[in-house]
Amino acid sequence: MEGVTRQYLVGNLKLPQKLQHIKSEDLEIGISSYSKYTEEPPHKHSLATEYQYVLSGWTKYIDTENMVEYEFKKGDFYAIETNTSYAQKCKAGTNILFIKVPSINDKEVVDVTETIQAWYDDGLKTVRKDYAHLPDMPKANSMKPAAAVAIINDSKVLMLKRKDNKKWTLPGGTLELDESLSDCAIREIKEECGLDVVITDIIGTYTDPDIRIEYSDGEVRREFTIVFHGIVQSDDVILDEESSAYQ
Repeated sequence: MEGVTRQYLVGNLKLPQKLQHIKSEDLEIGISSYSKYTEEPPHKHSLATEYQYVLSGWTKYIDTENMVEYEFKKGDFYAIETNTSYAQKCKAGTNILFIKVPSINDKEVVDVTETIQAWYDDGLKTVRKDYAHLPDMPKANSMKPAAAVAIINDSKVLMLKRKDNKKWTLPGGTLELDESLSDCAIREIKEECGLDVVITDIIGTYTDPDIRIEYSDGEVRREFTIVFHGIVQSDDVILDEESSAYQ
């Protein structure tokens, strides 16, 4: 999927494909991959029916005629009937296997109304629930490495109050594929606090399997966190949209 958002495997295709595909007029099969948050423009298919299976992530559709919203997560399988006019938005990391019957170019673009634009503008907002050592916790289905930083000045530690769970935490976040843990820590402090931090040491590792985070998109995350010690030259904190206060 590198460099493309949609890869066809089967179909009566006019454009060249990076991968060899099986030619067929009866159906199309392929994978849609969304590496970042994506909004698909509203459209319908006048002759074809679409079948879709969510391999990973979270997506929402809205029927543009009656404004009924549908939500699908990893493992969901659904059909989009012929002449159904819909808009779609996908969380970053969403991958969908699709089957379209027959393989025909029958796509009809639909105008974006003010109501649909407002639906786009609302984005995809996950709700978070934290669990710690509870007997009825949901099972974890993902593992994410994370970095946090204890910025200590005059025996005080900088803490942020998160908007999603209303809890106080050290600034930090999850590791991206193209960075080291220390780079992750530096980036997160800049994004969350507006501060340039210098990492000086590692305070500890925190890997409790009975602490989990459940998100409304179906992810139940277990994080293991490396906490660094860091120093900053400025105390002019600028919060991003994830936090409501700092102390």
